Amino acid sequence: SLCGATFLIFNGFQIIVQFAFFIIIFYLYNGDTVAAGHWPAWFGTVSALATAFLVIPIITIMSQKIDKKNAFIVATLISMVGYALKWWGFNPENPFLMFIPIPLMSFGIGGLFTLMMSMTADVCDLDELENGTRREATFGAVYWWMVKLGTAVALLTSGAVLNLVGFDQNATAQTADVLTRLRLADIIIPVTTGLIAILVIWKYDVTEARANEIRELLIAKRGNIYAENAEKP
Repeated sequence: SLCGATFLIFNGFQIIVQFAFFIIIFYLYNGDTVAAGHWPAWFGTVSALATAFLVIPIITIMSQKIDKKNAFIVATLISMVGYALKWWGFNPENPFLMFIPIPLMSFGIGGLFTLMMSMTADVCDLDELENGTRREATFGAVYWWMVKLGTAVALLTSGAVLNLVGFDQNATAQTADVLTRLRLADIIIPVTTGLIAILVIWKYDVTEARANEIRELLIAKRGNIYAENAEKP
């Protein structure tokens, strides 16, 4: 469930990450790259800053208050609201509005990488308790393989979506219908993958209380093993 949720959230984000660049240039500035200036770069910069300095601290507090899984679900829902607000945030009459959805959208990726590695560690503890061996390297390898797979799939899917909406990369301007379809895809894709990710993670049952219990059992188990080995001649 952790790998599936990661694949969906990260893939949904990666598919549409370049769409903002095209929407800013062709929708806000009608293809005028000079007038668009540094707006696309600022959009990405503000997103990164919001994730690092706003979202991660909030997610950390949330995970302590309402459990990691619930924090992930809430963060994903908040990001979905942020993606939906992009419909109004991208406004040719006021480009500054594009920054309003960013803090909310950042909860998706911020929540993903803040919580998932910690949840993976809890699963490693459970696996060790049940099977007697520590296999975090295997779990980590599988997890990051899913991230890389998501990136590869996103690159292929992103181009397919642009082709599907009728986007012409060689044109200096796009039609209103093409831009409408592109803006809808920019919202619908991450909202859909976010919703599916919530459904996938729903059955994850290693709560914070259960994780603490598992750690205590592991400490006791390791202590017993150490004592048994110490008694051997």
